[in-house]
Amino acid sequence: MIEIFKTDIKHKDGKKQVLTAIQELWPGVVATLDQEDRDKILRVVGAWAPVPTQEIISMVRSKGFMCEVLED
Repeated sequence: MIEIFKTDIKHKDGKKQVLTAIQELWPGVVATLDQEDRDKILRVVGAWAPVPTQEIISMVRSKGFMCEVLED
């Protein structure tokens, strides 16, 4: 399963903070963050389990960033 999020993570420190937290909290998912995209896209792929969408949104927001599912 793949989930795409729109964020406002602009700096490398924020990117590292969020990606590290995702890896630690959900070892079954792979996450990337495209800071060059205007929507600062966070892409999360769950290899064998559904992506914990609401939990990821809550975690990113708890770190002071905006995060929402990017609608088609």
